[in-house]
Amino acid sequence: MRILLRTVGLCLLALLSVYLFYFGREHQIFIDNNTIEIDGNRFRALRLVRVTVNDAKTMELMQRERDLVKVVGPSFRFKVEVMDQFGENVEKAIERDLRPGFAKNLMLSLPLIASDRNDYILPPPVYVPPSGGREATATEDEDGLIPIENEIREIEQL
Repeated sequence: MRILLRTVGLCLLALLSVYLFYFGREHQIFIDNNTIEIDGNRFRALRLVRVTVNDAKTMELMQRERDLVKVVGPSFRFKVEVMDQFGENVEKAIERDLRPGFAKNLMLSLPLIASDRNDYILPPPVYVPPSGGREATATEDEDGLIPIENEIREIEQL
């Protein structure tokens, strides 16, 4: 009888540990507003976006910005509001629920969310320190370093 009680107690303790791990796990969610190319299609960064996570934390991101939010629990809710160019009116609002499961880090692509795609979850960014003590140099492939033709025309019109 004593062995049975100890076994049941040990199983309950293991179940409690798994439950607390699952519901108390912290997730780092990167919110990314950079231009992305998938399957030959290019999705442009949005001018101004307001993102609300769990109806608590609200952040505004401009083009080529990325922010980090930490959430606790097995799921979270986020709302993406695409603003007009002046930041006064909401052009499009999208709400989604997400269950990251046991993943610690995720990255959400705002241009993909605004395009109503379901593959908006990307692998998190990886920091690679510059090699040889030199500073990292920009390349032509990086987003935002070379203006797109439409942006050049908009600037010239101002």
